[in-house]
Amino acid sequence: AVVSTQSTGVKGVKEDARAYQRWILEKEQQKRDDLAKAAARFTLEDESKSELSDLEDDGDEEFMAAYRRRRMQEVKEKVSPVFGVVKELTDQNFCETIDSAAPYTDVVVYIHEEHIAACKRYKAMLPRIAREFTRSLICTIKASSAQMSSNFIQRGLPTFITYKAGDVKATWINIREHIGDDADWDLLV
Repeated sequence: AVVSTQSTGVKGVKEDARAYQRWILEKEQQKRDDLAKAAARFTLEDESKSELSDLEDDGDEEFMAAYRRRRMQEVKEKVSPVFGVVKELTDQNFCETIDSAAPYTDVVVYIHEEHIAACKRYKAMLPRIAREFTRSLICTIKASSAQMSSNFIQRGLPTFITYKAGDVKATWINIREHIGDDADWDLLV
């Protein structure tokens, strides 16, 4: 089952720092968006120039609006991060990776241990998931390197946690209890 949680502030100062980082990231993203809009308005390829001259002759505003939307989509695709690989996290880079991700990027963290058979099976699927969902950052971390309790390692693994803008959006603890060890892997992806 999915358990959604809200950030409940472990310490006020830490939450304020995260809020400030999110604000900075949003401001930076706004600047990138503004630059992308300006670039889309002032940069035309040869074929775009001919399309534009045709439009000036025809005066077709609906077509012009569609043209602008298409160009904006092209620019957004160029500036949006693309991942497609699995990133191994450590206790040193765990928080930084989550907090520094773009506010619109889903960060999926897989918590595992190598000696647990179910963890190995799920981890084997991560490269395929990363290739399928290239706009999401797929990460792994060993529970022992994250200094998680032995009780959690025995009872809670494998676990997936999804973050967006530094906040936990969903948690799947001991996912094998919910979908089983013999799940159809093609249905999971």
